[in-house]
Amino acid sequence: MFNKTILVTKGKVEAGKHFGSLMNEGAQLIYFPTIKIQHISNSIELNQSLEQFEKYDWIVFTSSNAVESFVTIKKARNLDLSRVKVAVVGSETAERCKEHKLEVSLIPTEFSTAGLLKEFSKIDLIGEKIFIPCSSLSRKDLNIGLTELGAEVTSVPTYEVLENDLNGLEEELMQIQNKRPDIFVFTSPSSFRNFLSLLKIENVESYFNSAVICSIGKTTEAAINAYGINVNIVPELFSLRGVEEAIKKYFSVTQNIA
Repeated sequence: MFNKTILVTKGKVEAGKHFGSLMNEGAQLIYFPTIKIQHISNSIELNQSLEQFEKYDWIVFTSSNAVESFVTIKKARNLDLSRVKVAVVGSETAERCKEHKLEVSLIPTEFSTAGLLKEFSKIDLIGEKIFIPCSSLSRKDLNIGLTELGAEVTSVPTYEVLENDLNGLEEELMQIQNKRPDIFVFTSPSSFRNFLSLLKIENVESYFNSAVICSIGKTTEAAINAYGINVNIVPELFSLRGVEEAIKKYFSVTQNIA
């Protein structure tokens, strides 16, 4: 990994702890967050869904952002979660819950919507009321799947995913423009699309030609593929920890072949 430059579309505070071993092997990390989160603390839909919060049996968090936005709402409205079970999509979301003293009752083996639905299929959900805090861009796969399992699902936007501005990222932008990174790590469809927008990339296939592309999961991979770009690395574990291990494994294999 010596002298290879890796761009990660998250901030250093959030992602830095996951790439230590790659840095130890000589990789240079560029943390370039392409999205920013804006919490939604007040809307007609949100107010109605929280009127009798004690009616819910489950709350499902599909990202760390969902946890943070909901915790802000919980504190502001003094919501009682004593009888509500918590399900999360993966280990990093579970860690964020732990930071806020939210006990996790369900976490899938496969960190994905499909993995969540597989775990929930083992439970009798008929008549169970489930609350899902999400972004306005969230897909409906989970809602549909849980409804098909018999649950009554309330999915409400509690945060917006916006394109980041470049304030404070001038040095990173200059690095990227002076020399295109060797490896790109995209953590969501929005992180990829916003990168194209922020860098004003028009010929996408030409820009990423010969670069190594890593996607955190299948949904992000599909979004990248839609632009005609091949994804080289998708970790078995859909998390930043999984990304680091997958990158190391990829280069170990390719170097051995070479």
